[in-house]
Amino acid sequence: MFWMFTGVCDMLTGIQVIDLPPLTWVGSFCVTSCIAWALVLHIDDLYEERRLLSDRLMYDHLTQAFSRSYLEIRLTEAINLMMRGELQWVSVCVFDVDNFKAINDKYGHASGDALLTQVTGIIKENIRQSDCIARLGGDEFVILFTDTQNENHAPVIVERIRSYVAKAQFGEGERRFNASCSFGVVSVTPEQLTMKDLPNQMLSCADEALYSAKHKGKNLVGFATLSDLS
Repeated sequence: MFWMFTGVCDMLTGIQVIDLPPLTWVGSFCVTSCIAWALVLHIDDLYEERRLLSDRLMYDHLTQAFSRSYLEIRLTEAINLMMRGELQWVSVCVFDVDNFKAINDKYGHASGDALLTQVTGIIKENIRQSDCIARLGGDEFVILFTDTQNENHAPVIVERIRSYVAKAQFGEGERRFNASCSFGVVSVTPEQLTMKDLPNQMLSCADEALYSAKHKGKNLVGFATLSDLS
């Protein structure tokens, strides 16, 4: 502050208050360093705010599954990769928790939230790094599968997930309970890329397969093809 005061006096009056150039240089360096440090801290805050905003847009805050908007990006990218010949299969699985409202009513919303988080954890443990899970909203989720080989792994993985969820215990203590999920799966190959609005068509078709599984008794995996929509 002393060096800043003498510098301002010199500038305004034209009179050199103290003739200490070395100290003035040190003072200028200190002031410049303080300003630079303040700018660095401000930039760090901006980057942190941007990271938090990006996380909110990319992830569901409750389950830490991906968000619907990020799923749409991943699904579009997968279709583009298939168009370039880098993927042989793209599969979408829509699923939800059977009787979820009844579980919320009986065990409470906190238990319902814990159930969704635990189910998401089971999914993450059983899918590959190339696959992803996203939450559409409520108890409805989507899993995106991609395969570079001729074999479609989605049906086997989804059946394994269904079995693990059905065998798992949820809740704590005397409020432990079982739950199950129903699934709808649709897969496409490069020959079907000519269809219009393919990502939305796949989600709609998988949704139809899910409701078919529900009508057949729940805790099932339903399969459909895009032709089933017509």
